[in-house]
Parts: sequence; structure tokens; C-alpha cells
Amino acid sequence: MPKVNPRSVGKGQFLTLIGTFLVASVLAGILLAGLVVPAAGIAGIGVKAAPRVFDTLPTDFDMLAPSEASTITASDGTELAKFYAENRIVVPLEEISENLQNAILAVEDKRFYEHKGIDPEGMARAAIHNLNSDATQGGSTLTQQFVKNTLLETGLQKGDQDLIESATEQTIPRKLREARYALALEQKMSKDEILAGYLNLAPFGTNVYGAEAASQLYFSHSAAEMSVAEGALLAGIVKSPAAYDPIYNPETAQERRDTVLGTMLAQKKITQEEFDEAIALSVEDMLSVTNPVQGCAGAGNAAYFCDYVVASLMQSEEFGKDETERKQKLLRGGLTIRTTLDSTLQDYAYDAVITRIPVDDPSGANSAIVARDPRNGQILAMAQNTRYGIPTESDPQATQTSFNVDTAHGGGDGFQGGSALKPFTLLQWFKEGHTAWERVADRSPQFSRHEWNIPCNPGYADDWKVGEATRHDGSFNILQATEYSVNRAFADMATKVNLCGIFDGMQALGIEQPNGDPILPRPSHIIGAHVTPLVMAGAYGAFANEGTFCEPMSVLSISDRDGNVIHEFEPSCHQAVDRDAAMKVTAVLRRNAESGMYSHTRIGRPAIAKTGTTDYNANLWMVGGTPQVIAAAWSGFAHASTTSMNYQTINGTYYGILYGGTFSGPMWSQFMRNAMSDYSVESFSEGNLGSAPPPPAPVSDDEDDD
Repeated sequence: MPKVNPRSVGKGQFLTLIGTFLVASVLAGILLAGLVVPAAGIAGIGVKAAPRVFDTLPTDFDMLAPSEASTITASDGTELAKFYAENRIVVPLEEISENLQNAILAVEDKRFYEHKGIDPEGMARAAIHNLNSDATQGGSTLTQQFVKNTLLETGLQKGDQDLIESATEQTIPRKLREARYALALEQKMSKDEILAGYLNLAPFGTNVYGAEAASQLYFSHSAAEMSVAEGALLAGIVKSPAAYDPIYNPETAQERRDTVLGTMLAQKKITQEEFDEAIALSVEDMLSVTNPVQGCAGAGNAAYFCDYVVASLMQSEEFGKDETERKQKLLRGGLTIRTTLDSTLQDYAYDAVITRIPVDDPSGANSAIVARDPRNGQILAMAQNTRYGIPTESDPQATQTSFNVDTAHGGGDGFQGGSALKPFTLLQWFKEGHTAWERVADRSPQFSRHEWNIPCNPGYADDWKVGEATRHDGSFNILQATEYSVNRAFADMATKVNLCGIFDGMQALGIEQPNGDPILPRPSHIIGAHVTPLVMAGAYGAFANEGTFCEPMSVLSISDRDGNVIHEFEPSCHQAVDRDAAMKVTAVLRRNAESGMYSHTRIGRPAIAKTGTTDYNANLWMVGGTPQVIAAAWSGFAHASTTSMNYQTINGTYYGILYGGTFSGPMWSQFMRNAMSDYSVESFSEGNLGSAPPPPAPVSDDEDDD
């Protein structure tokens, strides 16, 4: 007779094995004593058959809905991006293949439909096996595993580390508590409900949870379509999701799959023919991996808009009491967040920016455009000529910085606005009773500090010598000064009004410093303030909307995982500036858009428009639109915003001196023509500019500097 060598067991391991055996024995006693009689309540069973410690354990626990990915969509429901802490898609049991169901039951709990929550026979067998073998068996039923996963999920959703630890600790009290919960759960839920819950909650690999998400990841089809081999592969993973991950460990995953197939054959869950066919497949041949892209990186050309939406939600009290709660909702809530983005206009916007400056253009120059509905503030499109991502050695021009928005929403400090800011001087001009026909600028470009009226902060008065890119002599009425964009004329206008009022108008229409403070009322800031395309589109939208300003709006509604709308967002609009003055600004800007200087950017319908070119021709602007859509287009060097755009080769074309009207203007026009193709033609409500006096002396024909 061969000599038997007893297995060496350490003290700690021995105590663990004995503990497991005792737990199994206790639970077996409970079942044998109590579950052979009709259930009169779990508490009754405990009193009659269990030790007092078991009798005092709770029978109820929180069962939160499983964490599920949230989806951000365009206004038409087109998916833009998914966000999740756990990649999971919850589906009913009938949408999970019986091949997976049979495989799971075969290797995890073959008596699932016979026991009442715990399996004393399985636990006793596991305990004896563990005392006599190096390999350990768990003995937990599918119901107990579902309880454990549910408790762990609850801890994760609540961010409660104590709950997480109590759900996973390797102790006898945890096993007793888990068993007590399992017994109670089977009194409340059907077997099919428990099985469905398990299959939607269980981990099937590295950060992939539930059968549907796993099937989509590994096989690129739904869980309902899983074959015998696929079901066995997934069923094998749950024993050790990292060790048997088929993407990273295909060999061990295949060994485990084959074990599952053998078990299924032995239990007559599959035929010999099905076994032979499945086992002949290699895991590599089975896989058709579709890796989901998490977050805004998956939103394509709308990635920067997606970032804006997320940043807005993280600052929204309507979305949660604090940022922690808001993140939990986004990553675990299974929400559908329907945004204001118009998918068609977004494609038009992206096409316009890359037509002007392609992605990765050797010049390194940038272009951006954003569009808003002036009637409600909805952001309709937001695009720029960069790839969304972190810059690397192989992709140095990638960026996660949006050129269209401020730092609080994933952008930067904006860019100098140049002549695109002149309508705010117009606004104050008309508010104080001046007319469109007064003549200005018949003077030196040198302005003394004593000429400014800055009652809100007199210390900001300074000397300013106004520069012009091209020469403009003589005087101009306001329409001419706007068309030819004469800097000296607008500086002259600013000396005749309360300079503080110009900056009050900017702030009322959403233009502020990056930290939210008002723009400093320095004379040069009437054309030198830094702004973003988003706020410029909003401010011009107020001109188009009779002085009514609408806060930027990016989300229409939020629905729960069942499709029920739980929150609808409403526009936030108010009369921000003097209505009559705003309508007169609109009248000037409409005539401007139809003037000779703008002949190459007309869009075939009533529009307002103003170009802008800053110092050194570094930032090139075109802002304007229709009563339905206002767009702001910008070009320049985003990360070196004082670098001149002059004398550059861009998109294969060499340019000499560039202006907002000649470079960003065509980008704006391309977008607006396409965007308005499905909109009816509407006219603006304009202010009455009165009758023109006799024509003044001729002005210079020199080309304007915008």
C-alpha cells in the first residue's frame, strides 16, 4: 500500500480551514433543521434552528440599482459619449443567451433551482475539500454571490469604504451575514430575478460588468447571441476576472473555458457534438474586441463640446449637492443627458474650421467656431481644428483645451477681441442718446488721459496712441466708422460717453475676465479685452434678440435608466441692456454685413456681422449671424496668441497680411450658409437710425484693417 504524505498546513491556514468547515456545518444545521418546513419567515427559522448570533443578523439590506453607464447625446438622440465607473449595460434575463445561463449554473451553482439560498451540501463538500487539498473551493451559492456583489456595489455607489470592506472581508461573521441575506432574498425574489441580477452585476473581466457589456466587448454582439463556446468563456471568467481575462490572458482563459465546457458536458447541459465544436475553437479566434471609449474622447469632433457639458454639470446644483455626488451620478447613474448640440450644424462647423486650417497643419495655426441660438442661448455647435487628447511626442498638437470657452469649462483665457468688441462702444453710444449720423475721428490718434470719463475708476485713465493697420484720414459717421473699422473713430466715441458704461454693457452680456471679475475699464480695452468665441456669440445674440441676453445652455434634459425624464432645463434669459440701444446696434451691424467691405462673406439673407483683427494681426475674428443662429469664428495661434498670422503658409497657401474679414470671414460664411440651409428666412427687429444728413467728404479708398 503506497505511503500517504499528509499535507502540511500552516497555523493561519489551519484556522481558516477549520472556520470554513464550522461555518458550513452551522449553516447545514440551519437548513436541515429549518428549511424542510414551510417558510414562516426567516426569523422563525433562526429562532428554532440557528445559534443566537445567526438569529440576530439582519435579513434586509439596500439593493441599489447596479451602476450603469451614463450617455451624453446630441439633441436628436445621437450618442456622443459614455461615462462609467463600471462598464455595464443592464438587460433582462430574456436578453441573455441560455448558453451563458447554463454555463454559469454548471460551474457556479448546479443546484441553484433546488436550494433556498444556501447549499449545505455544497458548503460541506467545499469545506472537506479545502481541508484535504491545496486548491480551495468557495461553496457559496449563486444567491450568496449575488448578495456579496450587491453589498459591494452599494458600498461603491455610496463611496462607503466600511461597506466595501465588510462586503469583501474573509471572516466567519461575513459568511454568516451573507447566508442570512441569501435566505431572506429568496423569499422576496424569484430564481430568475436573482439569476438576472447576478448576470448583470458580476465582473466578467477588467472593468467590464454584466453579460451584455462583456458580450459587446469580447464578441461585438449582444448577450442574446452568445454561442456555447462564448457562454462558457464568460462563465469561466467570474472565478477570477483578472486571471481569466481573455484579452490579456487568452491561454489561461481558454483552459478555464475548457473546464467549464467539460462540466457542462458532464451535467448534460450540452451535447458531445456541441462540446467538440466549442473546444476546437481558440480564444483568439473567438474574440472580436470592441473597446468602448470612455468619456469625451469618444465624442469625435464634438469632444470639446462634451467637455463643456461635463464641466457645466459638475458646477450645477440641479445635478447634485456637491461635485462628489455629481460625479457619482454621471459615472454610475445610467443617465441619458440630452444636449443642445445640433449634429448637422456640428459637422458643418467642423468642416468649416478644418477647411480653413486642417488638423496638424504645418503652420501650427488654429481655428475655432461656436454657434448659439440667440433666442434661448442653446449651444448648437462647437468645433476646432485639433485632435482631442493629451499631447505626446507622436502627437504634439493634440490638446484637451477648448479654444471656444473659458478656463472653468475646459478652455483658456480667451483671445484679444480687437474690432469685434466695437459694438459695445456702439451700445453705450446709442444708450446715451447719440445718433448714427454724428461724425467722429476728425482728430489726432493721440488721446490724453484727461479726455476719458471713467467715474467708476478714474485711475484707469491713461494716454493712448491709437494705431491703425491702414490709414484713414478725415471724419466718419458711425455707419462708416463701423464698416471701415476705424480704431480712432471708436476711441473718439469712447471719449464722448461714460467709459464705465461700455464695460458695464460687456459684463451684462456675459463678457468678463476669466475669474469672473469685470473687464478693467481701461481705454485700450474697448478693443483689447480678451474674450472667448462662446461669450462673443452670446453677446451678439443679445443684439439680435433686442437686448435680451440668454445664458449659455448646453443640456436640454436628463432621463433615468428607464427613460423617464427627471429634469428638464429651461433657458435663462433676461433683458440685459437697453432695448432701443441694442436694436440700433443691430441696425448698424446689419448694414455692416451688407456693405462693400463684407461682399465676400454675405450669406444670402439678412445678417449682422463684425470682423476683428488684433495687434500684429494675431487674432482674426468674424462674429454675427441671423435671428436664429449666431456664430463666432476665430483664427490664430492658440498657445501663442500674440504671434502674427501674417506671412504664413497655411493649408498650402502662402498669405501676406491677414485680417479677420479676409481669413476668418470665409470660415464664418461657409458655416452660416450651410447652417441656415434648413432655416426659414427671418428679419431682425431693428432700431430706427433716422435719416442720413447730406453726404460728407469722400473717405480714403485704402484697404481697411478690420
